[in-house]
Formats: sequence, C-alpha cells, structure tokens
Amino acid sequence: MSIRLRLTMYWALVLGAILIVSAYAALRLFAHEQWRPMDAALLEEADTSADDLEHATLAQATETIQRLSQERDVGPHRRARLITTQGVVADFGDQRATPPNIAVESGFRGLLMSPNRSFRFAIIPLTFQGHPAMLQDGVDVSPARQTIQRLRKALLLTVPLVLVLCVGGGYLLAGRALAPIAALGNALAAIQPDNLSGRLTAPQVRDEIGRLVEIINALLERLERASATERRFASDAAHELRTPLSVLRSGLEVALARDRAPAENLAALENAHREVVGLCKIAEELLMLARLNGEVSIDRKPVDLGKVANEVVAAVEPLATAKNVELAIETPSGRAIVDGSVTHLRRLVINLVDNALKFTPSGGRIAVEVAGHGDRTTLHVIDTGPGIEPSELPRVFDRFFRGAHANGEGSGLGLSLCQEIARLHGGQISVSNRTTGGCDFTVTLPVSPSSPLAVDETAKA
Repeated sequence: MSIRLRLTMYWALVLGAILIVSAYAALRLFAHEQWRPMDAALLEEADTSADDLEHATLAQATETIQRLSQERDVGPHRRARLITTQGVVADFGDQRATPPNIAVESGFRGLLMSPNRSFRFAIIPLTFQGHPAMLQDGVDVSPARQTIQRLRKALLLTVPLVLVLCVGGGYLLAGRALAPIAALGNALAAIQPDNLSGRLTAPQVRDEIGRLVEIINALLERLERASATERRFASDAAHELRTPLSVLRSGLEVALARDRAPAENLAALENAHREVVGLCKIAEELLMLARLNGEVSIDRKPVDLGKVANEVVAAVEPLATAKNVELAIETPSGRAIVDGSVTHLRRLVINLVDNALKFTPSGGRIAVEVAGHGDRTTLHVIDTGPGIEPSELPRVFDRFFRGAHANGEGSGLGLSLCQEIARLHGGQISVSNRTTGGCDFTVTLPVSPSSPLAVDETAKA
C-alpha cells in the first residue's frame, strides 16, 4: 500500500470521526434548544393552572381545563386533563393525543412524551377538593419533531458528502505533497553507478524536501569522491606494480636469454630479489589499507602510547645511528593512555619515524614527543629534513603520493596507512612545515577514560 493511500485512509478515519461527533453534538444541541423554551412555557402554564385548580369548584375546574386546552401559544394542538383517584374530572382538547399512563398516587412531576410521541405532557400533582389529583397538560410537538427530523436527514446527507469531498481533496493534496519525493526517486534512478556526478535540483522553498535534497546531494558527493578515490587507487596500484614487475620480467628475460657468468647471474638474482621485496612491501601495505578501510571499529584496549613510542624508537635507533641522525624521545610515562589496537598504533609510530628518517640528512635530528592535553593525547614526530613543498601539503596523505624530495623511495602508502589508523581510533593526523626547517607530523587521539590524565581532569571538573 502506497504512502499516499495510507495518508488518505488516516485522513478519512480522523475526519469521519470528527464529522460524526460534530454532527451528533449539533443535532443534540439543536434539539435541546427546540425543547427548552417549549418545556419551560408548558410547565409554567401547567403550574399556574394547577394553583387555580386547587381552590376551584368543579365548574371552575372544568372551565379552567377547557380554557387551557384552547391555548395555542406553545403548540398548534392541546389536550388538558384533570384526574383524581375517583376518575377523570375534565378532559378537553385534541382526542388524538394519547396521554401517558401514570397513576395519580405516584405524585410524579415533570414532562413525559405520549406513547405515539406526538404530544408532550406536563404532569403536575395537586389536591382537588381534598383528593389527590393530577393535571395533564399536553401540547402537540409534531412541528418541533419534524424540524429536528429534517435536520437529522440533512446531516445524514451532508456528512457523507462532506466526507467524500474532503477525502478526495486529501487524496489530491497527498499526491501533490508526495510529488517532490516521487521526482526525487526518478532523479536518483537516473544517476548511474558509473557516473555519480549528477545532483538533485534543490527546490526554491527551503522545507523538509529541500533539506532531504541537500543531504542526498552531500551523500552523492561523498560517494563520488569515494568512487574516484577507489578508481585512482586501483589505477595507481596497477601503475606502481607494473614498473617493478616490468623490471623483474626484463631482468629475468635477459638472464635467461644466454649463458652468463656466475657473477652476472648473481647480480640478476639480487636485482630480482630487490624488486620482489619491494613488491611484497607494496602488497602488504595494500592489504593492510584494504583491511583498515573495511574495519568499522576495532577491538579497543587501553594502550600506553608513550610506551609504544619508546619501543619503536629503541628498535629504529640503530638505523638512525648508522645514518648519523640523532633520535630523541620525550613521553610522560603512564599519562598517555588511549583506547585502541597496540598493533595498529605501533604501525602508526613506525611509519612516521621511518618517514622522518628517510628525509632527514646526516647530522640531522628527529624528535618524538607524546603529551596529554585535557581529553586528547598528541604524538609529534619532528624532523630537520627539507620539509614539504607547500603545494604538496594537501596531498601528503594520498595513496601512492611521493613528493619532490622522495627521489623514488618508498611506496607512497605509509602516510595513508597512518591516516586510516588515526581515523579508526577516533583521531586525526596533520602535517606542517616548521619555520626552522623540517616537518612536524601531529597525531591527535582521544584519551582513554582509564588514563590518569582523564581521571585528574574529571576530578578538577
């Protein structure tokens, strides 16, 4: 069942209930207003006549009853009766009116309808000549009943008609209100997976539909960027793998083309081994990137980022010493606890330190700093290398990107891995050139709730 039809059904149910209740209330109110003045006048005349009858003789009582039956101010026809326990004393007026069957001894006082509901009687108990008596003063209420009946018939005709018209109008309005959504569906169906550049046209009125269009366009833009990134990644991966594979193939073909001296064969094998090692590294980093992209969340445990940084620096220090590069570290022990994967965080620090070591010349310095600031922990890897060209800064974390100072070294995937690891841990990574030379890579991660720093900050708050 469509939304349009469901909305129309709900509208019909609600409107139908409102119309029925309103029609019933109007009919009741109209009937009350019809009976109220008639009942008041009838009771007033009956009370006045009853007072006269209590002190009247039989002849006077007969005359009073006859005169009362001739009154026409309340209705077109009248019937008046005086009854005692001995029987009917006087009875005048329209004999078609059937008086209510009620005993004199009951002492009832009020208004009653005749059995055929054409007359309305005022019943007044009284004492006539020392005997209990009853005055029955009836008036023809057919005109009032007919008026109420006409209103009832009119309502029975108009309420369904109004309901049908309103439901039809609601169906049309629902279709008009849902038309923009149908148009959105058609526009989205026209956007093909191989071309995500299409966008939805925003309506001139900024309403819920306009907000929905903005959200969908933002989603399409993200999908387009992600698709372009994946295509570029596949293209770059193919390009990066093609070169070492071509070199490896050429070297092997040359080595197999003719008999060579053992030294030449050894050199060819060493070149092939070097290319295979490079291919394995690229394949490993591609696989890790694919896994990181597929991970929505990680198994988080409290990790001392300072301890991880110390372990990495200790492992890399021989390489720095061999290159005559000073490697310094500053960490607050036990106060840089983050929730995350120790394997991923170690890879993050290794890649940043390895990247700094790659571009820091002999005699240079690399500083690794871990510090806590409120609810965030920061990791700085600072080098004294040549820095990054300003035009290259926005592309540093792109996959397979190698800057002007790379000299063909590396796969261009290390910093991309760092960015994905930081993202998975709810943090971010950035890079900036230092005024004194070199780069400063900064990783910001949320502090673990179990960190002493977080506990201290909570206590201060």
